[in-house]
Amino acid sequence: MSTRPRPAVGGERSGLLLVRGDLPAVSAWVRRGVVPAAVVPLEGWTAVLPEEESFAEPPYTDGALLLAGRHVPRKLGPALGFWVVQGRAVITVQTRGRRGIRWVVWEPERGIVTPPDLPVAGPVTLQRVAGGGHRSELVEILHELYVQPDRLLAAVVAVLELPGARLLVDASGVADLPGATSVLPAPREVGYFRDAVRDAVTLRQELEA
Repeated sequence: MSTRPRPAVGGERSGLLLVRGDLPAVSAWVRRGVVPAAVVPLEGWTAVLPEEESFAEPPYTDGALLLAGRHVPRKLGPALGFWVVQGRAVITVQTRGRRGIRWVVWEPERGIVTPPDLPVAGPVTLQRVAGGGHRSELVEILHELYVQPDRLLAAVVAVLELPGARLLVDASGVADLPGATSVLPAPREVGYFRDAVRDAVTLRQELEA
């Protein structure tokens, strides 16, 4: 199986996932996916910063979007994700006590929007999972309408007293952080994903025939 070469740690990024699991366990989880990423220990959390593209075929090449929607195992959680997706700021929340992902979606000039068919998370949940922060300041930030999505996310991370806020605006120095490593998906896992997508497409075509 051939895979495209990827830039080393420090390339262009569009998101930040903070997980409570340790570096080896989180790195192993990244290898079981299809998104190459930098994995970095940060002040009690492990940060995962995806590359722009995954190893999957179109239309599944958006690394940030794929990682945002990927379930984090309970033993690695809780997890908070901060993503720029199609010009929107997206926050994902996963807790140990509740399966599934909850979402906060923010659009420029509109603010918080409610996406159909996605469970939403409120400021109380964000603060509880983060373990700190100031709720009134968080609410104020999320009510901003005229700010760049990456800067809004960086402000949310800072207000929640989480590490990595500056990496959402400029991740060029991530390679210099202590313990930073670049993790590539295992070719076998990429093959499984491609096979699953191919089977799903075939099934849909048969049902539509």
